[in-house]
Amino acid sequence: MFFQNVYKGANDPWRYLVTILGTLAGLLFLGQIPVTIPVVQAYLNGNISLSDIENFQSNPDFTKIGIDANVGMLLLLLSFVVALVILLFLVQKIHRRSWRSLINFKEQLDWSKIGFAFGLWFLMSLIPEMINYGLSPESYTYQLNWSKFLPLLAISIFILPLQTSFEEIFMRGYLMQAFGHWTGTRIIPLLVTSAIFGLMHGMNPEVGKFGFATMMSYYIGTGLFLGILTLMDDSLELALGIHAATNIYASTMITFEGSALQTPAIFKTEVINIELMIPVFFAFAALFTFICARKYDWSDWSKIYGKIPPPAIADIEVPQE
Repeated sequence: MFFQNVYKGANDPWRYLVTILGTLAGLLFLGQIPVTIPVVQAYLNGNISLSDIENFQSNPDFTKIGIDANVGMLLLLLSFVVALVILLFLVQKIHRRSWRSLINFKEQLDWSKIGFAFGLWFLMSLIPEMINYGLSPESYTYQLNWSKFLPLLAISIFILPLQTSFEEIFMRGYLMQAFGHWTGTRIIPLLVTSAIFGLMHGMNPEVGKFGFATMMSYYIGTGLFLGILTLMDDSLELALGIHAATNIYASTMITFEGSALQTPAIFKTEVINIELMIPVFFAFAALFTFICARKYDWSDWSKIYGKIPPPAIADIEVPQE
């Protein structure tokens, strides 16, 4: 049902080209203006050097270039907000279909699924951290500062989900439906969007810190996990909840040197055991999928790899010119 939504709009190749290019322009160019201006001003005022800017690109710690961490995070997130607005606008104007059709077939958000996924995944993220803290508390630094944390919390609750929603709606909504329409398969959209999702995070500072191959296994694995949930549930709500929980946890609970999210979180750690973190992630991803399969009565696992059935005549809508 999820893939049939493309037939609720126009699917000429040029429409996909315009929408993809317009969205990327918003993300990579227009959305970068808010963060570029203060960096350039700091350089022109002599407050930072070119080497500071180069270091910032590999480790986006705004405090090292004289910008408050919360302000810096907000500026970074604005690029995703701009891209999200452009994407939703182009889907409605160029494809002439509702943006909600990128999320599910009913075109009405199921907030209970988003909340369930968010809460369960946040708990699953917290449990191994608590165990690790119990084993080696010396590797954690408690740094809660309410004057900095409360603005961070507001940004994380109200703005950060727009960033995660953009990535999900663009990757596992728009692009997954597009590849499904073009190929008539489920597995190809799953694999291709997961690979794109991984490469999209290839510039993250964690890649330089832990290695390309290691982090791609995590990012692409995350894409596969969220893609499988989307295919099995015929909707994007579970992926939306998990992605929001992941980034909000990373921004508010714990940060580390080299993280893409340099924030005044409650804790900071100097030691990240990436070799252990990735297997734990896959184990919890499998557990989460099992829980959802029981909760939502998933039984047809061919929805991951089978062919996409042709749409019923009633599902095809001819957009008005």
